[in-house]
Amino acid sequence: MSEFPQLKICCRNCGTRLDVSELEPFTVVACPVCGTKLRIPMRFDRYLLEKVCGRGTNTIVYRAQDTRLGRRVAVKVLNASGADAEELGARFLEEAKLVARLNHPGILPIYNCATLEGRPYLVTRYMEWGDLAAMRERGELPPPRVLLKIIARIAEALQYANQSAHVVHHDVKPSNILLAQDYEARLGDFDLADVREAGDLSPCLGWGTPAYASPERLYQGGEDARGDIFSLGVTIYELLSGELPFGGEGETEELYERRREMAFPALRTLRPELPGELSDLVTAMLDFMPERRPGYVVVLRVLNDCLGKL
Repeated sequence: MSEFPQLKICCRNCGTRLDVSELEPFTVVACPVCGTKLRIPMRFDRYLLEKVCGRGTNTIVYRAQDTRLGRRVAVKVLNASGADAEELGARFLEEAKLVARLNHPGILPIYNCATLEGRPYLVTRYMEWGDLAAMRERGELPPPRVLLKIIARIAEALQYANQSAHVVHHDVKPSNILLAQDYEARLGDFDLADVREAGDLSPCLGWGTPAYASPERLYQGGEDARGDIFSLGVTIYELLSGELPFGGEGETEELYERRREMAFPALRTLRPELPGELSDLVTAMLDFMPERRPGYVVVLRVLNDCLGKL
C-alpha cells in the first residue's frame, strides 16, 4: 500500500469520478465532462480538508469530510512553531479535554482530538451558516427576536459551563457564536477558557479581543464568570446597535478608562423600538464593577421577558 493512497473526488454536478492524487490541494479544476469548478481537497489523517473557513492567531480552521463516518466536520489545526509551540500544543489539547466535559445544546461539541506529524488538531461539528460577526459584516443579521433567542441560548451555555464545571470562557464575542440551519446557535473557541472559582481574578492564559474584554481583564489580566457576562453585554449591544459601546481601538489604559466612565449611549437611545428592560439589562451587564453586574439567572429572565414583547 502506498504512503499516499489514491485520492478521488466526485463531481457534484454530473457524478464523474476524478483521480486528483497528483494535484495541488485547494486548487480549483474543471470537471472534464461538464466543466463544473471543483476544489481539490487535502488529505489530513482520516479527514479531507476542503477549504479554509477561519483563522486565529495560532490556528487554522478547515471545512472537511470525515472519510470514516461520511459526514462534514470542522478541523481546527494548531499552526505554531518556535519556542512556544510545545506549550501552545499542550494548551490546545487541554481545550478538547475541557469542552469534552461540557454537554449542552449551546456549546460546540468536539468529536475528536489528536496529533498528526507534530500538529495537534481538534475536530468539531461544522456550523454551515458561519458566525455572527461574519453575518454582521455581510449585513445578514436576523431580526431582533431571533438575535435574542440566539443570545439566550449562549447565556444558557455560559451558565451551564460555569455552574456544572466552573468553566469561564474568557472570549465571548460574535465571531465565537456559530450558527447552523434555522439559526441553531453554539458557542465555540474555548482555547482561552479555564476552570476558576468566583472571585478568582488571577491572570488568564492568552489574551482575548480588547473590544469585548471586561475592565478587570484589562487591568488585572484576569476575570471570573462576571467577565463573561460583561463580554456578553458588549456582544448584545453591538449586534443590536451596530456599534461597540467602548470602541475597539486604543491603548489598554484608554480602553479601561472608557469602561470606568461608562459614557456609551444607552441601547434605548439607538434602538427605541426595543423593550426598555433590555436596554437596562445591557447597561447593568456593562457595569464597571463586577459585583454590580446581574447573574445569569437575571440575564435569562429579562431576555425571555423581552422575547415575549417582540
